[in-house]
Amino acid sequence: MPHLELTSIMNREEKIRKRIKLTRLEKGFTQDYVGRQLHMSQVSYQKLENGKTSLKVSTLLDLAKVLKVKASYFIDIED
Repeated sequence: MPHLELTSIMNREEKIRKRIKLTRLEKGFTQDYVGRQLHMSQVSYQKLENGKTSLKVSTLLDLAKVLKVKASYFIDIED
């Protein structure tokens, strides 16, 4: 059972990251622009968006501001 829960969490995180990327693209923002708004390089932002680095709650809140959406938009994902 714990393995299924971990898989579910990982799938949810992947969906959140995909929603972040889609929102960024819909807004017409580049990774470089969003990264600069978050005080990080384009490469660091790319790693965040692609799951190579952890996504902190504080970063998610900052991303919501930059992308002009409510933070709940990213996490309100049905399985």
